[in-house]
Amino acid sequence: MMSKGLELLGLGLIGGTIVSFVGMGDSELRWPVFWGCAIGTLAIIIYRKRQRKKQDQNLSK
Repeated sequence: MMSKGLELLGLGLIGGTIVSFVGMGDSELRWPVFWGCAIGTLAIIIYRKRQRKKQDQNLSK
């Protein structure tokens, strides 16, 4: 259940990254939005990777 939520959040953050990079032009919020979305997406990727690693370790015991 939580993984689907994280996937949707990640897709939203990726969309925000693309929109801020392509569509925001010279807005003063362009780079803070871009980097905020990029860092959020990276955090989700790292979190999911750690969760899978932890799950794999529990299955192998």
